[in-house]
Amino acid sequence: MDILTKLVGVVGGVFAVIGLFSVLTGAQNFFSGRKNGNPNKVDEGVESMVSGGIFAGIAGSITAAIIVAIQNIKF
Repeated sequence: MDILTKLVGVVGGVFAVIGLFSVLTGAQNFFSGRKNGNPNKVDEGVESMVSGGIFAGIAGSITAAIIVAIQNIKF
């Protein structure tokens, strides 16, 4: 079970990092759009930051819940 717990933790961590990279690229698009007066790029940046943050939060929460559920399994 220890290996399975670590594997779930690694997969969840990867998904959280993907979400955080989305936040980072969204911030870059947001500030680039503000600087150049491009409202479409600003909107894309905001959407990417919000959805990336939500994705990272959900990935972390679900990963923690799965790990707790795995640790509660007794043989």
